[in-house]
Amino acid sequence: MGRDRDPFERTIETLRRRLAAAGPQPGAPLAINLLAIELGVSQTPVREALAWLAGEGLIARGDQGYVGATYDAEGLAQRYELAMILVLAACRRRFAPAGARAGQGAADVLETVVREGASPVLGEAFAHVRAQLAPLARAEAAVLGEADAEDRRLGEALALGPAAFARAVKRYYGRRAGRSGEILGRGLLERTRI
Repeated sequence: MGRDRDPFERTIETLRRRLAAAGPQPGAPLAINLLAIELGVSQTPVREALAWLAGEGLIARGDQGYVGATYDAEGLAQRYELAMILVLAACRRRFAPAGARAGQGAADVLETVVREGASPVLGEAFAHVRAQLAPLARAEAAVLGEADAEDRRLGEALALGPAAFARAVKRYYGRRAGRSGEILGRGLLERTRI
C-alpha cells in the first residue's frame, strides 16, 4: 500500500468539497478539534487548511476561531460580476473553445474557456471566485431554474464566436447578479452542516 497523501492536502480538499456542498454557513463555528477527529488527522493540518481557506475568502477568522464566511447580496452580486469580467478577459485574450463541448454544463464551459484562453493569473483568479460562489450553486439553480436551457444557450453562443459568447456570458452572470438577494436567501434556507 502506498504512502498516505499529505494530511494538509487531504484536509483542504475535503473541506473545500464540504464547503461547496453545504451552502453558505455565515458565522457557523468550525471547530478544529472536531474536524480533526472527523478527518482522522491532527489539529495542525486542520488549522493550516482553515487559515488557507480564510485567506481565499471561503471562511472567515473570527474572535473565537474560524467561522463560515458571511455573504451579503451586494457582495454576491459583485462576485458574479467579477467572474463575468474574468471570463470576458480570457475571451479577449484568446478565444479558444476547443476543449468546450456541446452537452457540457455552463460552469464547465466557462471554466474551459478561461483555462484555454487565460493567462495563469486570470485562471487562478477565476478559480478563486468560482470557489467562493460554489456554496450557492444549488440555491442558484433553484432560483434561476432552466439550467439545461442556459447550458444550451452558452454552448450555442460558443459555436457562434467570441461576440455571441460574450453576450451570452453577460446574460448568464447578469441574471445571477440581478437575483443575488434571492439566491442568497435560498442558500441560507437550504444550508447543511459541513
